Amino acid sequence: MQMCPPREIASREKQRRLHYFETVSFTSSAPNSNSFSQRDKLTADPRAVVKEFSRSAAGKGIDPSELRPAHVLQRTMKYLVEEIANQDGVYPWQMIYWFIFDRTRAIRQDLVVQRITGKPVVEIFEKTCRFHILSGYKLCESPIDAFDPKINNDHTSECLKRLLCFYDAENHSVYQVTRAEFEAYYLLHNLGSFEALGRVVSLHAEIKRNSVLRLAFEINLAVMLKNFVRFFRLVNMLPYLACCAVHKHFNKVRADSLAAINKAHFSRNASLPLTLLVEMLNFNDIQEAKDFCVHYGVEVTDTTVKLVKGDLNISQSMSARFSNIVDDKLTISASDLISGKGTIPSTIPAICRSNSDIENCSAVSQPMTAFASQDKPHWFGKGRGRGRGRKVVQ
Repeated sequence: MQMCPPREIASREKQRRLHYFETVSFTSSAPNSNSFSQRDKLTADPRAVVKEFSRSAAGKGIDPSELRPAHVLQRTMKYLVEEIANQDGVYPWQMIYWFIFDRTRAIRQDLVVQRITGKPVVEIFEKTCRFHILSGYKLCESPIDAFDPKINNDHTSECLKRLLCFYDAENHSVYQVTRAEFEAYYLLHNLGSFEALGRVVSLHAEIKRNSVLRLAFEINLAVMLKNFVRFFRLVNMLPYLACCAVHKHFNKVRADSLAAINKAHFSRNASLPLTLLVEMLNFNDIQEAKDFCVHYGVEVTDTTVKLVKGDLNISQSMSARFSNIVDDKLTISASDLISGKGTIPSTIPAICRSNSDIENCSAVSQPMTAFASQDKPHWFGKGRGRGRGRKVVQ
C-alpha cells in the first residue's frame, strides 16, 4: 500500500541503490545545501522512495504483496508529477527525467501484471505520454550518452498506442476531450503515417471537431503534399505540448525542403537569400540557417545560399535544436503540463471553414508571403524555364 514495498526499501538502502530524490537529504534539506550529513545522503525516506523498475527474469516469481493496487499507483504517479517534476529549474531536467522514466516503467509494469483497466490506467498513461513528449523536446540538445531520443521515442509510441487502445475499449463520449488531445499527439508523433491518418478519419465526428486534432490533420497533409511553407505556418498555431510532439520532425522537413528548392531552382548563377530561407523554414536566426545548409554541403555566404547542381545528400540527419516556435508558447510549469493543465487552450485560431468531418476539413488558406507577395521580389522568377526569369542576388 506504499509507493515502494518495505522489503525493497530496506534492500536498496542496504545496497546503497537509492536515488537522491528518495533520501532524507532531499526531503528535509534545501537544494545545494551543505546542512545535511553524509548519512542523510544514504538514508531512505520511506515517504519518498518509489518502487524501481525490474525486468522479469526466468524462474523469478511475482510476489503479490509487492504489487501496488490501482489507487496506490495513481497516488504514486501524482507524487512523481507534483513533487518531482515540479523540481524543474531547481534540479536539471535530465536528473528528473531518468528518475521519473524508471519509476513510471515500474508503474506500467504493475498495471500490466494486474490487468488493471478503466479510468486509473487511462489517467496514468495520459500523464506518462505528456512526460515523454515534453522530455523529448527539453532534452533534444543533450549528448547521446545522457539522453537517447530513440529510446524516448520508442516509449512515447508504446504509451500512446496503449492509451489509444484503452480509449477504443470505451464509448467515444467517456474521454472525449482528452482523447482528441492524444489522438492529435499520435498524429504529430507519427508525421506522414497513412496508418495514423486513417485512424483519425475513422474517429467519431464529435472527436474530429476538436481544433487541435483538425490542425494536426492539416499538418500531416501539408507534409505529404511537400508543402513545407504551409507546414511551418500551421505548426505556429499549435499549443506548446503539441509543438513538442512534432518538433523532432522539423529538421527532416527542412532537409526535404532544401533538397526540393535546390533541385527545382538551380541554375549556374542562382542564389537564395538567407533571410528568405529563415522565413520559409522557421529557423531561429540566420546562423542556424547557415549551419543547416553547411551540414548538407550547400555553399553559403553572409547573405545568400548558393544552389548546387544535382541532388543533395540528406541521408545524414542533423541533430535537433531548441526552436523559438516552441519556446515562445511555454507559459506554465512542467508539472502543470504533465498534469494536463493548459495543454489544450480554450481558443485556437479557426482552421476549418465549417464543422464538417475531417475528411472535408481544409485549413484557412493564407497567401504564401514568401512567394506571392507583390511587395517582395520573385526570387525564383515567374517563368517556367529552368534558367530564366530569376533574380540573382550577388
